[in-house]
Amino acid sequence: MGGPGLAESPPMLRRVTLLLCLVPGIALGQATLAGTVTAIVATQGTSGHANRAECGSIASTSTWNISGTGVTIAIGDRWRLATLIQGGNTGCSATPPAGVQDVVATGATQSIPLVPVQTMGTAAPVGSCTQASDVPVWLCAYYLPLGSTTGAQVVQGTFTFQLAIPPAPVISRVTPGDTQLAVGVAPGTASATETATTGVTYTVTCTPPASSGLPTRTSSAGNAGTLICSGLTNSIPYTVTAQGFSQANNPGAVSGASQPVTPLPFLNFWQVYKDQGGVEQGGCSTGGAGGLAPALALLGLLAVRRRRS
Repeated sequence: MGGPGLAESPPMLRRVTLLLCLVPGIALGQATLAGTVTAIVATQGTSGHANRAECGSIASTSTWNISGTGVTIAIGDRWRLATLIQGGNTGCSATPPAGVQDVVATGATQSIPLVPVQTMGTAAPVGSCTQASDVPVWLCAYYLPLGSTTGAQVVQGTFTFQLAIPPAPVISRVTPGDTQLAVGVAPGTASATETATTGVTYTVTCTPPASSGLPTRTSSAGNAGTLICSGLTNSIPYTVTAQGFSQANNPGAVSGASQPVTPLPFLNFWQVYKDQGGVEQGGCSTGGAGGLAPALALLGLLAVRRRRS
């Protein structure tokens, strides 16, 4: 006959149940809790992945966010954080592994900061942080009553060690402008060691002659297409290279360099017309040749281009 103190004290009841589970033949198995667990690497800012540098760094950390239901936290309970390579398995293992680390459980919903990314990869195990392909892993947060693995329950989620790098892009054209170059960039062809092709962004770098003493300029990151390298000095030749970055910011190989291209001062329509052989003097009068100057300039320019084509 159970005393009223046991019936009125859920934590006490749970401890008695745990002790009974330790008796051979009636141990409880691990069960999956409803809920989710995610991990955000501090230097990424978005949930779900780490890059090569973070995978191999002892300084990179992540925050695990656990949201489980169906547990009542008591003093002495813990969460065990673990990782497991995805593959033939359909989720976290039934028996809690050694894990990444154990922390005191403060609630069914809990945020756990400063979890080392390198340890997450080692525990999975991911293997080399410079391999050619991405490595998806399970995130496993085991709820351990009284810190014991007996009767453990688990909340699981997914994470990717995004290790693939993009192939070197191709520069299709470089068009000069006033203090800038417009650079056409096309994706490169994937290879056995350069496999990232989705979510890739690009930058272009414009390098002046070393003797000029001018700085190198790099464009903002953007999709394949036309990227602008600005802040250049007119009449100075620049060589141009391009580079791709994976979704998790793994840098890929750099493209081959273009032939030197020189930014030029902007020429207005009238100057272009004169440079093409136009003879109309123009002007601002409302009649005569001056009034017809813009139209004549346009016709003259078209005629010159037609003769040269």
